[in-house]
Amino acid sequence: MSNLSTKSAIIAEALAEEIIRGELEPGSRLAQDHIAERFQTSHVPVREALQRLVQMELATSEPRRGVRVFSLSNADHEDIQEMRLALEPLALRKSIAALDRAALAGIERARVQCDNATDPISWEKANRAFHLAILAPCNRPLLLKRIAPLQRLSAHRFHARWRAGWVRSSDRDHGAIVQAMQRRDADGACQILSRHLMR
Repeated sequence: MSNLSTKSAIIAEALAEEIIRGELEPGSRLAQDHIAERFQTSHVPVREALQRLVQMELATSEPRRGVRVFSLSNADHEDIQEMRLALEPLALRKSIAALDRAALAGIERARVQCDNATDPISWEKANRAFHLAILAPCNRPLLLKRIAPLQRLSAHRFHARWRAGWVRSSDRDHGAIVQAMQRRDADGACQILSRHLMR
């Protein structure tokens, strides 16, 4: 990866997390000048970073309005949940069929890291990492590429609605999913995951 691409990736990731956490208001303009000054860089990596955000569906680009933070309706959130319910059990089933000890160990580490989180921001990132970890062994890049943006958009809803009331606890569903995966019980794991996504 070139220095330019690396810089744009760093900027895009920083802005993405701020959008997900609700620190950048929906509909607000992502001004190139301001971002370039903030990250002490030229406009070129900023433009590339903004394009990445649009590709991640965290921003929209409109003629004469520039690039703006995305905004989701209640219907959009329902669609996101329904798409996750369709795609993630599919990926999980394929993941369980391809599991090995190393993958299971990584999944367990992700589960523990999530349970050990001491604040809602670190918990949400760890939760996202866990949900990706249980699906990663499926080795279906196209499928995972569709799922990851949906998980990011769900994370935005967590920060908007539930972060203020977050209480540290051990996630029983996560533990039950891991146990079902260890037993190679695809039906059981998918059932728990579906219930978990509908909470």
